Amino acid sequence: MNAKLSIITKQYDEKGYVDTIKVNANADVYNKNNYTFVVYKEEEEGIKVTTTIKISEDEVSIKKFGNTNSVMILKKENNHISRYRTPQGLFIIETNTKKLNIDKSRENCIKINVEYDIKIMDLFQGRNVIEIIVETKK
Repeated sequence: MNAKLSIITKQYDEKGYVDTIKVNANADVYNKNNYTFVVYKEEEEGIKVTTTIKISEDEVSIKKFGNTNSVMILKKENNHISRYRTPQGLFIIETNTKKLNIDKSRENCIKINVEYDIKIMDLFQGRNVIEIIVETKK
């Protein structure tokens, strides 16, 4: 199925500064083995990256392939360590998911709200709040 995808990420650093990142993309959505998969392409620094969001009842994983490679697993009250491979090198990312809400109550729409603490080695520490909306086209 074709879908319209909207992702708004607000990243709060230790000093209280907020960086907002918005992604709007067309996506492909399919269901397999009780999971919903949302696949979309975007450009990061001029190079195409394919991202797959895998949604279950209580967990969301985000995998990136291309110029950067990573897997991030978000599950309420769960810590996860992932490797984020970029052209600049390998970064270790630690996440601690505080809140996760997956709402599939509206027909043709999935809304995900997630909040997690993030630490990228000794380079960055903060909190991310993400809203993901997937609206399938009829």
